[in-house]
Amino acid sequence: MTPLIVTDVEAFWKPEPWFVVVLTATGAVLLLALGWLLGRILRSIQGSRGSIERQMEAPSMEMSKQHFDGRAQDVCTGRDYLFSTLTGARRWL
Repeated sequence: MTPLIVTDVEAFWKPEPWFVVVLTATGAVLLLALGWLLGRILRSIQGSRGSIERQMEAPSMEMSKQHFDGRAQDVCTGRDYLFSTLTGARRWL
């Protein structure tokens, strides 16, 4: 019986050095672009939320400047509200 000789050759991919550099640089640029885009989106969401809050605050400041000289109760709901006889404005309590 003769001995069996097995030669095992491992096949692997070895890219060129320039390809590794290009792939790394492309990945870094992609991550920077995604970070910049995410930052812009978050700033626009935060900015629109701030403008909505400012719009919501403006009427309440106007309402607090008004003079309410009466108080009444709604017949249907039973809730109390303030009213102004001069302007006709009402505010629920």
